[in-house]
Amino acid sequence: MTSRRELISAGAALPALAQHSHEADKVAPGSYQPKVFSADELKLIAQLAEHIIPRTDTPGAADAGVQLLIDRALSAKPAEAKKFRAGMKSFAKLMPEQQVEKLKTLAARKDPFFKMLKDLTIDGYYTTRAGLAQELGWHGLTPMPEFHGCTHPEHKG
Repeated sequence: MTSRRELISAGAALPALAQHSHEADKVAPGSYQPKVFSADELKLIAQLAEHIIPRTDTPGAADAGVQLLIDRALSAKPAEAKKFRAGMKSFAKLMPEQQVEKLKTLAARKDPFFKMLKDLTIDGYYTTRAGLAQELGWHGLTPMPEFHGCTHPEHKG
């Protein structure tokens, strides 16, 4: 017999399934009209996001269209978009290796632009089919009765 807790856990997955409806699928690269950034800026955002979540045996951030999700997310926040654009400018003429080194430096300094880029990249990626289904193997049909959180010692706090 199924317990009430199991039924509640199973029911809780249904809104999550609707919420995580693979946002990038709704902003296909071929038909997407940029809201905040130019085509060149979107290419740069894709490069920077790819440094954060690179392609491995699963698609990377750029493959998943994270740059389009960032554009869409920041279209509702003009002040944040302005800060983001200002932070991006220093990366425009850098080679990919230089971009990585600069990102590492900004991460070590806990720079606000790096935090915004990282947060938007991660949030965007894990709302896509590539992030949820391909990388994590989550299809929205498996309830999780409990979540143990991150098990990395460096993230315990």
